[in-house]
Amino acid sequence: MYTDELVFELVSFGPVYRLGQLELGPDEVIAAEGVGTFQGVSIRERVSDALSMGKELPRLAAKVHRESTRRGHASLTTSAVFFWEVSNCSRLTSMLLVAPIFGSYLQESQRRAPLSRERLLVPAELRGGLLENMYSELTNRCFDAYKTLCDHGVDLEDARYLLPLSAATSLFATLPLEAHIYLIRKVEDGAGIVTKELRALVDRILEAVRARAPLLLDSRLNFRAWWGYYAATDPLRPPDGVIRQLCGDRPDSEAELLYIDYPRGFEGIDLGGVAAEQVSPLLRAVTVESLSLAAYHQAIRHRTVPTVAESLVEVAERWMRAPEKSIVVPPSIKSRQDTLRVFTETCGQLMEAYERLVAENEAAAALYTLPNAVKIRVMRSYNLFNLLSPIGFLSTRTCSAAQWEERAVAYKLWREVEREAPWLGTRLGEKCRHLGYCPERWWCPIILKYREYSDELHRKYNQ
Repeated sequence: MYTDELVFELVSFGPVYRLGQLELGPDEVIAAEGVGTFQGVSIRERVSDALSMGKELPRLAAKVHRESTRRGHASLTTSAVFFWEVSNCSRLTSMLLVAPIFGSYLQESQRRAPLSRERLLVPAELRGGLLENMYSELTNRCFDAYKTLCDHGVDLEDARYLLPLSAATSLFATLPLEAHIYLIRKVEDGAGIVTKELRALVDRILEAVRARAPLLLDSRLNFRAWWGYYAATDPLRPPDGVIRQLCGDRPDSEAELLYIDYPRGFEGIDLGGVAAEQVSPLLRAVTVESLSLAAYHQAIRHRTVPTVAESLVEVAERWMRAPEKSIVVPPSIKSRQDTLRVFTETCGQLMEAYERLVAENEAAAALYTLPNAVKIRVMRSYNLFNLLSPIGFLSTRTCSAAQWEERAVAYKLWREVEREAPWLGTRLGEKCRHLGYCPERWWCPIILKYREYSDELHRKYNQ
């Protein structure tokens, strides 16, 4: 059983500027550029002038950052960028790591990469304690069930639904300093569920940033105010009942359109022209959706769709009350008695472990037992870009290469938008409709709804 700590590595950072033998890091470069908003000269001239006057660049940078951040300006901390990689990280933690909207993420896919037994983690809260063996035995049984499904011909993307959130993953992130602030504040303030794993990760982030941009970091952390950061979608927050308050027990199926909102006259805009691109934020199609944690983890990485998610504590409590209604069973598993039995029994064992850990006052560790199949409810706001663009949500998720559960959500969104706004719904479609060709390795019949297509044309377009 794998129990090592997660691995964090800072791959690169910036901006870095070299002037002769002098190398300036983010603290000095961003401060110099900040001063440049008052002086229309190049960074080379500003740095050279400061040095010629005998000014100490670190002292000057500290003053600039202190004065700017105390006014609540975030433009400096969004200018310092860090590139890091984390591995041996649980899916529970990565769910939060990929939530900041000012970031880009490349994550190991459970749809494509098979999981090995040693990559099922033991929560740090349980290591060395009486419950470690219990958890190790549980994850061994989970892996055996996962392998059984794979051996019976179930695809990886479906077999992963019974894996717990303690399964390991790795990811590469590109994030401005500002995107780290919510995580740092969450750990500092102990807001909601703060696992030992998350605390260890934030400590390593702080260590890496403090070594490269100490002045900017300290100035930013000294600015303390309620909501003084860009909040990330946080399923590890305390239960608050927000989704229930706004949506009741909906939706009955994958997704339900709550409302679509746009200014008067919007119907007359040329949706095939530049105007549509410019007015995209003015239209909002707001939904409530019920999807598995596996699908949610993919959805949250589509950062251009603002999302509100339930607390995982609320997710788990509903799972306890109504197990069968709170689980997504992939059709490939549900269609066979032998695979369905393995799936159901494993989910039941994970539920028993959750209940025991909560009874043992290990609420944080209990969340690691949630299987990917458990449903989470979210509210999402789609603008025109995410409805019409070939790289927006609806077009990419209705593609036959997309994950099947996300496809179901996207098609339900399409149908509901078309019902409420026919003038818009008739323009929606899969990305091949907007592109005029299929960008995938193998084309499918969907494109034939929109144009004639053939193997020869496919080879031509994908050369």
